[in-house]
Amino acid sequence: MSAAAHRVGAVAMTAHPLASCFEFVAYPGRAVDATAGGAWPAGAGETLRDAAGRPTVLHFAPDRWMVPAPAAALLRQLLSVEHAGCGMLIDVEGKWQELLIDPQDAHAFLARSIDSEAVLTDRECAAVMLFDCPAILARREGAFNLWIETSYVQSVLALSAALPNLRLSS
Repeated sequence: MSAAAHRVGAVAMTAHPLASCFEFVAYPGRAVDATAGGAWPAGAGETLRDAAGRPTVLHFAPDRWMVPAPAAALLRQLLSVEHAGCGMLIDVEGKWQELLIDPQDAHAFLARSIDSEAVLTDRECAAVMLFDCPAILARREGAFNLWIETSYVQSVLALSAALPNLRLSS
């Protein structure tokens, strides 16, 4: 299944199909970065990217990393970190749906709920509440990758269709 581009109201979004996805949760006090080697995004809000610039490991919250659609080698690395006793790898396929917001629309759409620049100051990614939806936001060359909990995707799309008609009161 391929990604589907939609213009919802005045906001252009590309909804990627559901894909394999994992979260890694570190055990308190365990140093994950030393076990995983040099490629682990250990700092808060750091993101590991593939050659095409797509996020592959996102340190989105304390002791939590999201790993969307991992390559086999990355999955083996994560399993070795788990087997070393540093944390737990959890299969969360179906939990997150990725939306790519058109760069021209991204700031205006996100500004209806969060200050994306403030959230991502000194960070590449973060866990956020977008409107009332749990989400993970990652900066990507003038655009954003956004993962919404799957059960909220239709609500976000419907809300984005209604937003251009909303008037903000002072």
